[in-house]
Amino acid sequence: MYYVRIKGLLISKENWMINILQAVGSIGTFIMAILYLISVMIQIRQIKISFIPFLAFDQILMEQEGKSLKLRNLTETDSDYVNTAFKLQNLGGGTAKNIDIKVHLNENEVIQEKHINILPSDKYYLMPIGKKALEEFQDTVKNNDYKTSMYVNISYYSQISKKQNNIMYRVNIEEFVNLDDKDLYELTFDTIKY
Repeated sequence: MYYVRIKGLLISKENWMINILQAVGSIGTFIMAILYLISVMIQIRQIKISFIPFLAFDQILMEQEGKSLKLRNLTETDSDYVNTAFKLQNLGGGTAKNIDIKVHLNENEVIQEKHINILPSDKYYLMPIGKKALEEFQDTVKNNDYKTSMYVNISYYSQISKKQNNIMYRVNIEEFVNLDDKDLYELTFDTIKY
């Protein structure tokens, strides 16, 4: 009789140990599934990021020649038109669509507007510099003031998002120290709102 009781206790202890091992195995499988899901979500996020466009302007230098300013985009030398335009580049991984560009004076007076249907990754668009924009640069340099009252607002859509993206830049001028006795300035586009 004692033998049957002891045998029953041993069998129940074996079942109890097996149940514990099964529970530990199930918890481990559950944890591995969660880690796999997190890994997949991170990879999807990285793929999505690689399709996001980012629009920015090229580096532009201005040289004072007498009473006029000469503008030059530094990364392009093969075209005369590059020296009379803002070079808008898509530095991101995706295509930007339905791009609206507005150049403002004092945040309310629109002096120039452009619409671009599509701008693929690693491509650029040359936006001609308007007369009022050039006059604003000349007045700012003449008055030795390096903060213009010019703002550039860019709104666009990406190929994977239905949400409109907006970037607002303030255009400023920085003076260069030059050893050739030339007055050199750089146009900078400082991000105000992204």
